[in-house]
Amino acid sequence: MTPMANADIRGRLERMRHDYGLWLGRECADLSAQAQELGNPILNGAPWEPVRERLHRIAGSAGTFGFQEASEICRLLEHRLERILQTGASGDAGVFLRELDSLPALVKSLTPERLSIADDLLHSPVVARSPEVRESRQPLIFVLDDDATTGQPLCRMLESFHYRTCRFSTGDALERACREQRPDALILDLHLEVEDGLAIGEAVQHLFDEPLPLFVTSRAQAFEDQLRAVRAGVVGIISHPLDPIRLADMLETHLRRHRLPPARVLLVDDDEMMHTYHRLLLEEVGFTVMTLSRPEEILEAMEGFAPDVLVLDVHLPQCSGPELAQIVRYHPRWLQVPIIYLSAALDAGAQLEAMTKAGDDFLTKPIAPEALVAAVTARARRSRELAAALSRDGLTGLLKHADIKARLQAAIAQARRRDASLCLAMLDIDHFKSVNDTHGHLAGDEVIRALANLLRRRLRESDLIGRYGGEEFLLVLNDCESAQAFRVLDELRESFAALTFHGDDRDFQCTLSAGIAVMAPGVAGSDALINLADQNLYRAKQAGRNRVIGARGPGTPR
Repeated sequence: MTPMANADIRGRLERMRHDYGLWLGRECADLSAQAQELGNPILNGAPWEPVRERLHRIAGSAGTFGFQEASEICRLLEHRLERILQTGASGDAGVFLRELDSLPALVKSLTPERLSIADDLLHSPVVARSPEVRESRQPLIFVLDDDATTGQPLCRMLESFHYRTCRFSTGDALERACREQRPDALILDLHLEVEDGLAIGEAVQHLFDEPLPLFVTSRAQAFEDQLRAVRAGVVGIISHPLDPIRLADMLETHLRRHRLPPARVLLVDDDEMMHTYHRLLLEEVGFTVMTLSRPEEILEAMEGFAPDVLVLDVHLPQCSGPELAQIVRYHPRWLQVPIIYLSAALDAGAQLEAMTKAGDDFLTKPIAPEALVAAVTARARRSRELAAALSRDGLTGLLKHADIKARLQAAIAQARRRDASLCLAMLDIDHFKSVNDTHGHLAGDEVIRALANLLRRRLRESDLIGRYGGEEFLLVLNDCESAQAFRVLDELRESFAALTFHGDDRDFQCTLSAGIAVMAPGVAGSDALINLADQNLYRAKQAGRNRVIGARGPGTPR
């Protein structure tokens, strides 16, 4: 982020602080006038509850905008009023009324602190936005392994997943190659015969402004080795014997993490100034944020927005944040979404009670920008990792049947809310039974994995890919018109047909057929869309296979 962008953010936040200061002065004056109308709180307990709520709101928000002293004063007044209403202490009532009456003048005399936003928070987005174009370049992987009996099979395995590889037997050779060309990742043997693989990896990292994803291969899982790997910045350990699926998943996860679509955060807070402030902070570091002030709309918002993290204010109209969290948890689909509570309450007991009711984290207002961003970032990352682990097919690493259908429903709801386009595609490997019968099931599994990897490589991160059946795949292409979908699918068809597989001592090739459906007013719901795509897939099969059929008509092989 440029210094100009930093200045713009600071300027916007400073304007919010100025506007808040004007509001705070008016709010305190209005509170004082309201107190004079209500009279003694001992005699009129019930009407004073809105005053307590307004004091609580100021206590939670004033410090965020630089009015820390006002926040502390209003928190003391709030606690004093609570004690009066609970115990009927008449002596405290007079003190409380005098303090509240002097609040406007006191607030007016305060000099607000300058908003403090750390530079490193503004310089680098936490969640990178995905590019608009598809990634078609084969990633380059450098492998350091001085044992050809392990290094060469590793390279062949990577190449079967359409990576480019270069193997080196010495650290000097690896360093010279890195000076000439930046690879996409490094894989180092942890136990080289002569050199220290980790030390070489750390030395090579210094050649680049941005560190490379660093993996190590290991024949053992000793704690000391894993600790050394952590300290060297290793992102993954590849154990022998090598598992092709785990290897491919690890590489895909780390090579493309910086192109993941922004994590989605749903903020529920009835204080417009606070949720606008928090939304600005989170959006400026790369999150996609939706705000909500009416708790009764939570389930509709969850369905349409599908957040990665839910941030709830503890005190909401109609219900509390923990009560709202429990409503969300009634629905199995949202059990994995982490919930962060925001509150001005300093009572440890209240925090513990809230955490036991469906919560994952608790932040006390005023909240430092770095603390908010760090908490949301950590929870979003963990949420995505857990969701991926539970929803992925074991053979391909793609979404399972039930999960791709559920994600499709959410994608349709979101596309309708945004008035955006959406296409669905059903893919099927032609004559797949004969592949298993002729070349064996291991070769058939390799064909399925190769197509899955090709789909991941060629489609955008914003698209959804699922294994719908044995050799059948379901694609959800977001923000995609029918002509673009047809072009993408036809390119995938050609690329898949060009791959060569090996089985039963023979090389062979495979083709695929695809049917496309476009979300339209006449196609109601996910089942109807799937049925339409399936019908077009059947038409492609009937027309001779190795083709794509959809809104643009049949695509024939060249």
